[in-house]
Amino acid sequence: MKLSVEGIKQKVGDGFDFELEEKVGRVEFKGEDVVFVKPVSVRGRVENLGKGLIGVWGEISTAIEDRCYRCLAKTHLEVKLDYNFKFSENPEKYTKEDEVFLIEEDTIDLTTPVVNEIILNLPSKILCSPDCRGLCPYCGADLNLGECGCRKTNVDPRLRVLEKLLDSDNHD
Repeated sequence: MKLSVEGIKQKVGDGFDFELEEKVGRVEFKGEDVVFVKPVSVRGRVENLGKGLIGVWGEISTAIEDRCYRCLAKTHLEVKLDYNFKFSENPEKYTKEDEVFLIEEDTIDLTTPVVNEIILNLPSKILCSPDCRGLCPYCGADLNLGECGCRKTNVDPRLRVLEKLLDSDNHD
């Protein structure tokens, strides 16, 4: 995902609109694969901000495949988010708070910042649906398919003594 900025480097305020699309496939993040099931689509505007900075902003959209946090079923998550990046031929002169990416040979490469933006904005817990019931904690059955039928004794361990008391009352 590369854009040439040669035509806008000379005049502050010059810019252009763009649309790019690229297949990403898989990206490793924290030992897990992030699987992109749709090409990453990036559209937006590139503009000379002055002082050696080029600004790029717009919208990213794609879809990823992951496992549901509750039931472990494969699920697709549509991703649509806004972004705002800055590029410079001398990014080292800016502070760490102002993340500025490198312009190489009058070209900006959006691939790394776009993929990073997608990964950083993924929800911590992806669900197949908001009302996913998950797996039975006793037998492991998928509760979205129906009740599992196993005996559920969901008693707080601190109250087991009271359960024994109730059992002794039923036998009398």
